[in-house]
Amino acid sequence: MYKLFLLHPGRANYPELMAYADYYRARGVEVVIGTLSDYKALENKEAFLVWAIMGFYPQRITSDFVIHDYRSLSVGSTARIKDIAKRYLNAKPDLRVFQNTLQQNIMRFNDDVPSVILPMGVPEWIFDVPPLPPNAENIADFCYIGDMSFERGFNFVIDAFLGNFQNTEASFLLVGKPEPRLYDRYASRPGLVFAGPMPQRDALALVAKSSVAVSYFPYHRPHCYQTPTKLLEYAALGKKILCNDSPSNVACCEDLQINSIITSSDIFSEITTATINSAKSNQRINFTQLTWDNIIKNSNIDSYILAKLNIYA
Repeated sequence: MYKLFLLHPGRANYPELMAYADYYRARGVEVVIGTLSDYKALENKEAFLVWAIMGFYPQRITSDFVIHDYRSLSVGSTARIKDIAKRYLNAKPDLRVFQNTLQQNIMRFNDDVPSVILPMGVPEWIFDVPPLPPNAENIADFCYIGDMSFERGFNFVIDAFLGNFQNTEASFLLVGKPEPRLYDRYASRPGLVFAGPMPQRDALALVAKSSVAVSYFPYHRPHCYQTPTKLLEYAALGKKILCNDSPSNVACCEDLQINSIITSSDIFSEITTATINSAKSNQRINFTQLTWDNIIKNSNIDSYILAKLNIYA
């Protein structure tokens, strides 16, 4: 019976790692999460299947069964070159996983390695997060969770909010770790509340207590080929949603029938009170299929690894 090692590059936040771990631990599998250095330090590597969130691994990872999981395309000014290098120079795994068919088609691996599509999901417990009670006061008019950086253009979103609501008491709650330069520029501006980074449960509890959730997603590569995870979470919380018209936001709303006011690139510059009042809440029951348990089961990945993990469906 094999154990499962979930390998990550050690840089970004991957909510799917805990989802994978929870899914297989619930089925009796011993799961370890760590970096390549952590894996190399193990004395019993032969006992593990390796599921790698992909970086650059030109040498095959020592294991009887290796999964390469392409959760995202590469980032930075040389992103296309990095992806080409991964296509031709990464070692050959036993199975590949892609977040969606767009990413699979862009990577264009031309070999006999099987692959599965495993989209983004939401945690089961999100449906237990209590909604704001009737007649209770919202803690904020707008709430955003996620990356706040100049690279993603989030400064334009803040500028648009400040410009549109400068003569009001509107509040914009920002959850996450902002880029230091961005925080320094805006921390003292009225209406903005920087809550800082916090555990996912706490962050989503704040969203549930806010009036409108904001989904801002960049237009450029690799973001235009990714699923906006926060948009899924907002819908599962039953929130009213404002989002910019990035290809990823638009496609996600259409594919999953998410109620959302789709606005301009900076979200707030064209928003009026009438627009906000026209926003429709989402029905939480419509998104239970997005739980990680359902997403992993429906991906068909278990058909490749359950027997190796000594689990039989």
